[in-house]
Amino acid sequence: MRAAAVGIGLSLAFAFVGRDAQAQQEKKGVLEFTQQGLLIVNFVPGPGADVRLGRRAADGVRSRLGKLVNKREVDVIDGGMVREQLDRAGMPRDTTFSLSDIHAIGTFFRADEYLLASVANTSSGYRLSGELVLVRNEHLRQPLPEVSALKLDSAEQLFAKEIAASRTQLVPERRCENSLRDGHGAPAIANARAGVAAYPQSTIARTCLVWALLQTSGPEIPAELLSVSRAVLAIDSTNPHAIEGAATALDSLRRRNEAADMWLRLASTDTANVDLGLRISNALFEGGNSKRAEPLIIGLVDAHPEDVRLMEQKWHITYENKSWTRAIEAGEALLVSDSAARADSAFYLRLGTAYHEANRPFKAIEMLSRGVSLFPRDPRLYSLYAQFVRAEADTVIPRGLALFPQSSSLLALNAKELRARGKLAESLDASKRALAMDSTMEQGQLMVAQLEMELGRPDSALATLRRAIATGEDSSLVAQFALSKGNGLYRAANGTKASADFALALRFITFADTVRSTEQSRFLGGAAAFGVIQSALTEATKLKDKAESCRLVRFSTEMMPVARTGLHAGEQSFAEAAKESLEYLDQLDPYLRQGRSAYCGESLPHGATPSP
Repeated sequence: MRAAAVGIGLSLAFAFVGRDAQAQQEKKGVLEFTQQGLLIVNFVPGPGADVRLGRRAADGVRSRLGKLVNKREVDVIDGGMVREQLDRAGMPRDTTFSLSDIHAIGTFFRADEYLLASVANTSSGYRLSGELVLVRNEHLRQPLPEVSALKLDSAEQLFAKEIAASRTQLVPERRCENSLRDGHGAPAIANARAGVAAYPQSTIARTCLVWALLQTSGPEIPAELLSVSRAVLAIDSTNPHAIEGAATALDSLRRRNEAADMWLRLASTDTANVDLGLRISNALFEGGNSKRAEPLIIGLVDAHPEDVRLMEQKWHITYENKSWTRAIEAGEALLVSDSAARADSAFYLRLGTAYHEANRPFKAIEMLSRGVSLFPRDPRLYSLYAQFVRAEADTVIPRGLALFPQSSSLLALNAKELRARGKLAESLDASKRALAMDSTMEQGQLMVAQLEMELGRPDSALATLRRAIATGEDSSLVAQFALSKGNGLYRAANGTKASADFALALRFITFADTVRSTEQSRFLGGAAAFGVIQSALTEATKLKDKAESCRLVRFSTEMMPVARTGLHAGEQSFAEAAKESLEYLDQLDPYLRQGRSAYCGESLPHGATPSP
């Protein structure tokens, strides 16, 4: 769920403009949307009914519905045309259609909606039930109230009225989808609510409301999203959009157990969909429900053992859960089938750890020995290897330091031991001593920078990274490290919403981009600058000191070209996020102008671009 309050305010303005345009169109007799085609095929015969009754019921409902709807808005596809096609295909006119048949017929007649319905003939009369489904998305469906009457024609008339009533939500729902497509969250919400008001039992308009709320931010949004999703599920219990909306809302509300229930409920709606299962397992994992994710991913791997993506997810989840036997199963499989895993020294480190925790010390040392052999310059692997050897002989490190007192690698290992015991300051001192003995020690400066970050000294860490470049450290590793830390700081700033936190993240990202510019670093720098602008503008409105507010507004102005350049750089690989952020960025110009006027006493001509 994302969008700025500023964006919501502007979107409301678009809503009123849209309503005015719509009113003008209606006055001129111009349809807002193209005529929709509604396909009604033979009803499925239920208890006491046969295929002939299924065709009769479909014909009767089709005829009566045609008299209830606005023919300019909806074309109820003629039953004679359907029967003509059946005749040409050599199929009986009383055929009960499968979903694939309905889609094929709908495609031929260019239908936009179709009715899935059944008819029963019981001792108490005729009973009709079904649902209206949109062709463009089969999950946009509206269950219809069941009707019954002693006579078939009476039941048909009642059912036709229910169909016509359900369609009153469709025009507002299409407005909702169009607003979402244009990035206007508030009008989308307003139009979806109008659809619900038009048809209180709505599931289709409510589904669009779920989509709109998922793209909106605010403290009240998760609770509303949960309420709307549950309202859909009360009518359509297997609606995947509503289930996902509820799961997302519960994650946001930190109701982890309930969220996990919903994610697993979503998985059950399409158990054959591997991509959906993978996405759900990831949502569970990221939402702190790795325990609940484990049975799901195990089942997926058992069904698709050759899918490396699933095996990787099994590895991550079982390792997180400390399910060491299953983690080892996944790790060993990846060792055979995944070249990316074999090329990652951290993989050997973690797999060695899993063996150790599973009380298989010889396999642990064997795996780490293999890793050390493949990655002889990776201090992490050697450090863990030494730790496990030390479990067999506690004297390995003291003996090593006695034999090699000038060994920077052993001093670094000692530093790692101190860090493992929580003695970060001492570990930092030991790392610096190791680096003083060997200024060329690979990743030595990065070890120091990492400890400084853990001690809450980001400015010192950034200075250390600059020294790393000056002393010839691998620039790609330094850039990757700086970008990773900048990304972490940026995510943290998204939580605090403080301009100073965004600015700190931007310094790390800018440094990384200076060392090794990539599309990701440029785009992330633009996103961080955008965060500075948003948070600084918000802070400026809350301060009583006009001078400080002016400074924040000017600071925001300085960040505008930085944000714009960076966001444009991500338009290819991060198209959706870049487009959305650039649209919000454009909407901030008048707020900058107002801030410069209100806090800095500057009056800018209309259309002039604020300068720093």
